[in-house]
Amino acid sequence: MAPNTTTTVPDYKNIPHSHRLPVTHREVQRTFNKLSRQSLISLAHQWLSKKNRDFCRPYLLSDRDADDEDEEEAYTPAQSFEELQEVYKELAARKGGKREIQDRILEGDWRTGISMYQLATAEIQYLLDHPNSLRWTAKRLAKIPNAKSAVLDMEVTNDSEHLPRFQAQTFMSNLARELTPLMKAHYLLTKIKTLPMTILRVYIHDSPYSSEASLAATTASPDSARSVFFIWPNGSPFVYSSIANHLGQIIGDDGKHLRDIVQQAIPKAFSRPSARYQLASTNFTTKSLEALLTYRGPGRGNAAAGGWSIFQDHSFSQNALDFITTQRERGDAHEKSGADKEASTGAKPGPGRPKRTLDDTESPEAKRRREVAEGRFGSSAKPNDGQGLERVEVRIDDPFPAIPNTSAQQEVDTSDLNPGPTSRNRKGRPSVLDRSLEEVEELQNEEAWVPDVRVVFRGSHVFAGIRQLVEQGVIDGEKMPGWMTGEAGVTIGAVKEGRIRTKKDHIPGV
Repeated sequence: MAPNTTTTVPDYKNIPHSHRLPVTHREVQRTFNKLSRQSLISLAHQWLSKKNRDFCRPYLLSDRDADDEDEEEAYTPAQSFEELQEVYKELAARKGGKREIQDRILEGDWRTGISMYQLATAEIQYLLDHPNSLRWTAKRLAKIPNAKSAVLDMEVTNDSEHLPRFQAQTFMSNLARELTPLMKAHYLLTKIKTLPMTILRVYIHDSPYSSEASLAATTASPDSARSVFFIWPNGSPFVYSSIANHLGQIIGDDGKHLRDIVQQAIPKAFSRPSARYQLASTNFTTKSLEALLTYRGPGRGNAAAGGWSIFQDHSFSQNALDFITTQRERGDAHEKSGADKEASTGAKPGPGRPKRTLDDTESPEAKRRREVAEGRFGSSAKPNDGQGLERVEVRIDDPFPAIPNTSAQQEVDTSDLNPGPTSRNRKGRPSVLDRSLEEVEELQNEEAWVPDVRVVFRGSHVFAGIRQLVEQGVIDGEKMPGWMTGEAGVTIGAVKEGRIRTKKDHIPGV
């Protein structure tokens, strides 16, 4: 009689929190190597709490077999959860390296494996410790207009029915129903207490099986990305998406394709028969979560940046129509109070004090440029405000200036200067700035020639750098277009007549 063999068949289940990965798994080693000592101790306390013990159970003394009693162990198992909590409290109270905590977690207390919940919380912890580690793309959750309804406006309004109600259990059930036929995945939805946002982490398992054995098999490419993050700011119609890549890892087309699949399922999970939603592009991409909350956070749907930032950050609390007079009176009062303070204290130049302040040596031209920059940028674009954008790319759609006809100039044959897409011979993915067929037809109907000119600004803080160039007189702040101050609130777009082009019935960049 043939022995009974257990067969594994494809299933329709999601990966539960309790499924474990070996401590030697590539994703486990990569994630834990990036965490700091304090973060590892904080995670250990989180895993040992009563609400997480079912799917974060450590290796205790009661789990040791009788055959393993004689073997030498680097770390003696604890007898209870409470004893293990005291151990990590003592480790937190004294100094040491992170390697000590990492070895104790992987080789001692959780030697039997790291659960999917533990891996997810570890990746989220690293994201919170390093908010600029990933590149995020902002999408806008918008209601699809109903053909039977006359309301076509997709702007953010006070209508309570504009955004769907976010119920975690219902949303996760709908999302899993959309993705289960396509892939196996592990989901973790958590609300962050320190920041006004909710994070969804999706661990993509490209396999028809959801067992621990299939999880442990490392058949994927070493550079493949498995985790995708989505962030919902509280009270905001925007959604941030990113792929969890590692240091020096290049995200391939497979990882982007899997992210797009999950991204397409999110609005379907929110939709219901009477209301359908979609994720519209906002042409805003950055690494800074602080910049995302500033440009695409709660109350930031109107792109009030640049000089208008004084009204969105509540730094200007008086009548907006009295802005110039109030600002001038405020500046005069500030200078007067400073002079009175210096006269009352009787401070004189001496050792340890500068002989004259910066305002005394500032020339009238420099002061004028500084005031112009303050008027154009407002309270935004400061070097150390933590809201820096690393890349801004625009395409100029203005026609080429007409050349006056002179006898010395020769006619230039522009028949071969096709305004069509120039990405035919480019390698890789097409750029978002490539002209569509409708735009090509529009340019062909015009008499003037419109070249394909693109301008890219790069740096740690693009708009702060432009503001410094205005203050130094390199850029004319009075003639500078508004999109160079960040007023449009986009990182990529097409410029015509000094403004970011917008689509019909949409805000800039949507």
